[in-house]
Amino acid sequence: MKNFKIFTLLLLITIVYGGESNSSFAPLKLYSELKVALNREVHPISDINNRKLLKRFYRDNNYTSIWFSNGELSERHMSLFRAIEGDITINRDGKLYREYKNTLGYLKSKERDNLHTELYLSSLYIDFLQHLIYGEINWRTFQFKLKKMRRRGINGYWVTYRPDFNLSELLTTDVDRAIDEVTPKRFGYGRLIKSLEILRDLKSKGGWEKLPKFKRLRLGDSGLAVIKLRKRLMASKDLNVCDAPSSLFEIDEDSINSDVKIQPDANFDKCLEDGVKRFQSRHGLSVDGVVGPATRRALDITVDEKIDRVLLNIDRVKWLPRDVDERYIIVNIPEFMLHYIDGGREIRSFPVIVGKRRHNTPIFRDEISYIVLNPYWKVPEKIVKREIIPRMVKSPSYLRREGLEIHKSWYEKSPKINPYTLYWEDYYYGYEKFPYKIMQPPGPKNALGKIKFKFPNRFNVYLHDTPTKRLFRRSRRAFSHGCIRVSKPIELFEEIAKVNGIDIERSRRVLRGKRKVQINISKRIPVYIIYLTAGYNDREGVIEFREDIYGYDKLQKRVD
Repeated sequence: MKNFKIFTLLLLITIVYGGESNSSFAPLKLYSELKVALNREVHPISDINNRKLLKRFYRDNNYTSIWFSNGELSERHMSLFRAIEGDITINRDGKLYREYKNTLGYLKSKERDNLHTELYLSSLYIDFLQHLIYGEINWRTFQFKLKKMRRRGINGYWVTYRPDFNLSELLTTDVDRAIDEVTPKRFGYGRLIKSLEILRDLKSKGGWEKLPKFKRLRLGDSGLAVIKLRKRLMASKDLNVCDAPSSLFEIDEDSINSDVKIQPDANFDKCLEDGVKRFQSRHGLSVDGVVGPATRRALDITVDEKIDRVLLNIDRVKWLPRDVDERYIIVNIPEFMLHYIDGGREIRSFPVIVGKRRHNTPIFRDEISYIVLNPYWKVPEKIVKREIIPRMVKSPSYLRREGLEIHKSWYEKSPKINPYTLYWEDYYYGYEKFPYKIMQPPGPKNALGKIKFKFPNRFNVYLHDTPTKRLFRRSRRAFSHGCIRVSKPIELFEEIAKVNGIDIERSRRVLRGKRKVQINISKRIPVYIIYLTAGYNDREGVIEFREDIYGYDKLQKRVD
């Protein structure tokens, strides 16, 4: 009875003072409407997204409005609108932007009410936060495709690290502060955004046309194709306006043969060659100044396709670990480079060799826990089965030539087996399983070189030296079975040694010999093996693209 009287009194006061128009009592009405609307089985808000999440959020927050203050719509929603309008990663033809425009239209309509305004804004904010945090890649579909690849014998693995944010807490946080909190701070995220801005600007200026058909263009060539090439490189800012040669051709005004070939722009000169080299360099191509098939394919990629690729890489960064490390190593597979980061700055960068197609280097994170000087190479069973046994059938002296030994176990001092006493055909045809272990002792032929950097993982992948240094001169360096070969392992070792108090001079003496030595690391170094096919080079001031060597760009689909 007492509660009924209180309720009646409140109702009378609300009626007398104008109900919803009175700011003192509007929060009470909105509280009641939220509670009723979110708990009814038949929802009067069926057109609103994220109903389950909204129901849980408002229940946990006692059905308190996050968009109204004293009965009036607060300025907070304008911060959300400004953030959405200013986010260039949002597809203007996509679902999120349409939701934003619909919400904006609803707020301007005469039929709007506080309940729907509250829920439309909250739902929009949830969708915007999810876009910022998770991006638009369908990771479940991608992992299913990788699984199918593995069934075909292609070692494709990509470990994702789901961003760990509490949406309910973010909903009640200042919009600008929430955006800053969920924005990645590493792996070139800000530079990718800058690349996107540049590409969108190029698109607004018309982008570029595809080149006409030709086999090859190089220094000294001339013709219409050269003019088109020059325009293409100028459109992408790879070619600056050059001074025309002082004496290129004699132009006879009366000659009927005066055509495009006598125009200075139609000549493939040194300036144009430099522009081609600049383009090749930032696309990871062989820098020779010659427009062959590979360079031409890269030139014919449209600005829209490049925008899509940058957006794809932006979304990839969102699923990389958000750890805060003082120092760490990044290996970017398509770039074929290792970057050593300390204190937020790149201290060293080295060319690397990564896994070839079908032996893809996995994408994951781990920590270097120990280093081996003068390591043994313990040959994986797959390589023994697929490569060594067939070669032994063809040439019984293969193991001896390569300096490989057969042991009874992985213990390096276990008894050795004479390869000439084995019936290799039995292992080749599958009559028997190979029962022994093959390893290569330290020496000049050792496949791991002089140093191995170990971060034990389920993929059995690590960083190591290599005796085949000539391969680092190649622009496309995918030659390994999955491990990462480092071009300058001594320099990388010295950086790690500095922060771990390792005696570098003693280590150098060990490396001059053949004795295996393991050095445990007290301050472990995180290693991030990533796959980014686009980025921005601050030093050169250019957008960079790399070949999609494993075909992951094609397999990953963004859903706007």
